[in-house]
Amino acid sequence: MIVAQTAVDEDTRTRALKVVVSHPHGNPNSYHAALAFCEIGWLDQFETGILNDSAALRMLRHLPSSRNRTFEEIPQARKKTHRIFEVLSRAGRKVKPGGLTSEINWYDVLFSGHDFQVSGSLGSDLDAVFAYEDGARRTFGAAKRAGATTVYELPLGYYKAVGREINRGRKVWPGLQRVPYSEPRWKQERKDAELELADVIVVASNWARDSLSLSDPASSKPIVTVPYGTPTDEIPSRVQSPRGPFTVLFAGQIGLRKGVPYLIDAWEKLSLSDARLWLAGSMNLPRAYMSEHAASFEYLDALPRKELIKLMAEVDLFVFPSLAEGFGLVIGEAMARGVPVLTTTNTGGPQLITDGKEGWCVQAHEVEPLIERIEWAYQNRDQLYAMGQSARQRAEQWTWADYRRRLIAELSPHLGSAFRGTGPKIPAQIPKLRHK
Repeated sequence: MIVAQTAVDEDTRTRALKVVVSHPHGNPNSYHAALAFCEIGWLDQFETGILNDSAALRMLRHLPSSRNRTFEEIPQARKKTHRIFEVLSRAGRKVKPGGLTSEINWYDVLFSGHDFQVSGSLGSDLDAVFAYEDGARRTFGAAKRAGATTVYELPLGYYKAVGREINRGRKVWPGLQRVPYSEPRWKQERKDAELELADVIVVASNWARDSLSLSDPASSKPIVTVPYGTPTDEIPSRVQSPRGPFTVLFAGQIGLRKGVPYLIDAWEKLSLSDARLWLAGSMNLPRAYMSEHAASFEYLDALPRKELIKLMAEVDLFVFPSLAEGFGLVIGEAMARGVPVLTTTNTGGPQLITDGKEGWCVQAHEVEPLIERIEWAYQNRDQLYAMGQSARQRAEQWTWADYRRRLIAELSPHLGSAFRGTGPKIPAQIPKLRHK
């Protein structure tokens, strides 16, 4: 078990770095990255989108994608809101859900616009900029001109590896996607340019790290692997085993990349009695396929996070058979709830799960391992609750607080004089890791 020491001496704050963290809508990993720098006095600004406490968001409640963003643990003076492109992207999704064009969706508008705004707001006295895939090209260019170190987070995995896995799945399920998957050329060029400008790359799983072997720009870059934390402080463990039919839950975008057709195939071949499969999330499978297999599962639509966490108390097993996943935050959420998890090695599962103890990690693209584990779970239902309790215990050993301490410890060697030839700015004492 990894335990993170928390002591940071007073000298840390007197010789602090100045770091900007940039993300257009402040997902959990970007928030905790910003909070990690804030806790040791290194955060200059967290540049993000519309915050819940802003008048702009109160006026936009009727637009899509309202998020609970307060980031209350970061001081208001350290948060900077960028509104224009988020308003534009939200309004666009309501007026034209398919995207701005066939090759530019509203997510692209949000990230590119945020990148443009942040690049124009950076000061000249920064030490480092921490930005995310699809929203870093201009920002990193401005950071380089200011002499700052550029830290790039790749939350999903290198696009060529993601495409390889999706197209491998397409060969098995050709009816689910008419043409081979490929990012538009302009997005490929942007992603590669971001990697070229990065001084250090951050990923959350071994699969995401290994995916960078397909990237020429990343071949000479240091890569830091820090698994995302689990929200055990937000999510209580369930206190009793579920009742009623044996229940398996999937949550996420219901499509080929998440491996959902493999799960449905496994479930249909099992043909279990007094059992149900729940699929929760936005639908990304053809209507004809869904109609053909509708009798095999219950579609719950996309659920608010609070409802999803509540629902997890009623399931025996959480299955997340993704083909290409930088981590999969929902894995940690299920474990925090006390639910055993069956996932693939193409996710962050291997960073959290001891195979056979808190759940299982199987090879992606294979139906038979899913059948075998689900059948075992069905036949040994009395043991699943104990596995879920082990999952909760494992989640408690790697929380978001542990993520923050590890992130600082891993990044600190890259944020001093190594890239700029300046005097030392790294604290004399930083959070360290020890093994228990």
